[in-house]
Amino acid sequence: MIKISALIAAVMTLSIPWALGVVSMTSIDNFVSSSESWQVGGAGIQPVRVASAGPDGQIGYLSHFSDGSSANGKWLMWTEHSDWTGNYTSAGIREISLEAKVSSGTNPVNLRVAFDGPGGWFYYSTPISSGSHWNALRFILDSSNFTYATGSGGTGSFSATLSSVTRFEILAGGGAVSYRSGGDLLQAGTSSNTIFIDNISAVPEPSALSLLAVGLGGLVLRRRWRSHLASCPDLVKRASCSL
Repeated sequence: MIKISALIAAVMTLSIPWALGVVSMTSIDNFVSSSESWQVGGAGIQPVRVASAGPDGQIGYLSHFSDGSSANGKWLMWTEHSDWTGNYTSAGIREISLEAKVSSGTNPVNLRVAFDGPGGWFYYSTPISSGSHWNALRFILDSSNFTYATGSGGTGSFSATLSSVTRFEILAGGGAVSYRSGGDLLQAGTSSNTIFIDNISAVPEPSALSLLAVGLGGLVLRRRWRSHLASCPDLVKRASCSL
């Protein structure tokens, strides 16, 4: 997982707490060195990092399968890593983007992203076809795009879930989405598929990026001013110093 730590440090230095949330949620799971905490429960076989070039040419992507039976009968995986939980709204996250490739199996298949939180489970579906190509997918985080998973509890409010996400799931399958209380997850029927996933990204609002740019610009100016004053140590002379 890549965290833009330099930007976080910059925002912290500038004491802009409302921007800190934006940066802390701006992360990418690109599977360069690990499976990035994506998992399945029970006796299921875990997603596997493949040490080959992904869609961007960078080594590493995630491979996961379902076989229509056994513990891996349904294609799904989730993460509860701290970089994918919390308040997406205050962080200014506009969408989730990822790249997916259906290597084999049911064609086409509906790929879904889903979030759990105080409002219950909500999911967003998009169909993808098998083939040699990677699909660049965007999931805009708007209530009109998401469907409440019946029986998943909570208040039924998408905004409530987005303000306190506790689990982020990606699932696929040709069946209808249903909630399974055992494990607290969503499933979409049995299927036989191998699907590759890469570059899962939280994309912030453009306005949030603009605010961050302004903050970083201020940081640069402040550092230049400090450096300039250091060259004029005499307090009397400082009055004549200018940028």
